[in-house]
Amino acid sequence: MQILAAAKLIGRLSGATIGELEEKLGISRRSVYRVLKALEDLKYPCYKDEEHGNRYRLTEPGRPTSWWLPLPSVSFDLEDRVLLDYLFEAVALDPALSQTVRKLREKLAFVGAAAGYAFASKESGAGEVKHTSVLLKSFALGKISSSDVERYFKILLEASAAHHACEVSYESRESGDVKTYTINPLGLFESEGGLYCYVEVPRHGSIIILALERIRELKILDDVFTPPTEFDAEKRLSDPFGIVQGEAFSVRLAFSEDQAPYIRDRAWPESFHFEELSDSRLEMSFETGGLFGLKRWIISWGADVEVVEPDWLRKDIAEELLQAYNIYRAELASK
Repeated sequence: MQILAAAKLIGRLSGATIGELEEKLGISRRSVYRVLKALEDLKYPCYKDEEHGNRYRLTEPGRPTSWWLPLPSVSFDLEDRVLLDYLFEAVALDPALSQTVRKLREKLAFVGAAAGYAFASKESGAGEVKHTSVLLKSFALGKISSSDVERYFKILLEASAAHHACEVSYESRESGDVKTYTINPLGLFESEGGLYCYVEVPRHGSIIILALERIRELKILDDVFTPPTEFDAEKRLSDPFGIVQGEAFSVRLAFSEDQAPYIRDRAWPESFHFEELSDSRLEMSFETGGLFGLKRWIISWGADVEVVEPDWLRKDIAEELLQAYNIYRAELASK
């Protein structure tokens, strides 16, 4: 597809420079030359117009445009159609993205039509047959998004891609105060039905997470920033116990024999280790920085999990369970 995109760029009347091809294709200079060589191999001559800023074109000036670029034949089998419908419907359920998904669906409709398939929509008028999904999506508790969240999403998306700083007015969840400051947006992500953004706060050099629904005002600035080289968003998001991360600590949990198969069959990071215990329980050991999410997850398993270590986490869970017990102790005593 890079070859097709490159051909479209240099096939314009203005052609394209190597720098423009690097930027538009998102590849290195060396890779750009490989793409141009591939076009040459396909018998599409790339003419270098040195008189006009070393711009590459597909034909020399004055020569008739005799080449044509064959587009790949696209077809959708049953699995493709079901998955595309599922992806569209699943993402469109998020109020923050529904309008964006609708517009993308309209653009892709031309591709589908050329392949003999119309991307289905559940919207139907009187007398129309309503589309029924084959691949079902279970209900998930998401956050209620305001109409502004979609606008903030687009602004942060643009700023992150172009490395432009932003000015944000953000409401604190704890105090309710709204503070205005400069941020460098580093990347957006979804978690538990909400949209978030990793941002660097230049005034104190820290990286924090902003929830888009708590943004009150947002605008892009002219200032350009350089993303911190030590920041690894994917690594931070690889922790299965939530986006709120603190200092990492080691954990060992022992799951009951009944629940061990459910734990074992889940997709865990490669750093997680499992061991069968002599009493048929399953021990899981790992490191995490997501204390809040981990505690909620452990408590959800009730008596089917035991915290082996660390001792301080074992005591914290015991205290949480004791407080829960005290809430219902009167009802248990009356039986």
